[in-house]
Amino acid sequence: MTTDQIRAEVNRAQKEEFIALLRSTERDGIENLINYLENKSDFFEAPAASKFHNNFEGGLCEHSLNVYKNFKNLIEMKQIELDEESIVITSLLHDLCKCNYYIKEERNRKVDGVWETYLQWTTNKSPALPLPHASRSIKMIKSYIPLKFTEELIIFYHMGPFGGEDYEYRNMMQLAFEKYPATLLFYLADTMSSYIDEKTLED
Repeated sequence: MTTDQIRAEVNRAQKEEFIALLRSTERDGIENLINYLENKSDFFEAPAASKFHNNFEGGLCEHSLNVYKNFKNLIEMKQIELDEESIVITSLLHDLCKCNYYIKEERNRKVDGVWETYLQWTTNKSPALPLPHASRSIKMIKSYIPLKFTEELIIFYHMGPFGGEDYEYRNMMQLAFEKYPATLLFYLADTMSSYIDEKTLED
């Protein structure tokens, strides 16, 4: 098998795992959300980032599954009370805002003195919902399924200190981490996935 064929097979298996986990929640509206992901978005083809971790086709799905595994392990290790349904929903959907967000643009570069054209991932500068990253994900999720308050908190603060720079955001984040420790563990799970478990492909 070629490298591309192996990647395609991995992506297929990860998509099946992702959908099975979502279905296991039996959350109202989950089939409509799955239909959106499969038929109206590029979720299963999208990268997790344009330049950094998992910047390849299928990278977003793989990242979400990595976060699920890390988050579940941290929750169990620290004996934090959070049901499996919430672990699945927050982990798999926290980056829903990245659907239809990354596009490939043609770039030029000189290789051995010869100019060549290549494709590079970049971001859509005008997303349909002009909201910050986490808020955009929450809005999109809630258009299909209800979210519990703790789930909203986890998704809203999943970027930790990188999610906002103003004093109020930092203060509220600290309060959320103290009162709802699952929010802190999720930030750690997301960071572990991005920096330890995942790779960046060079052009």
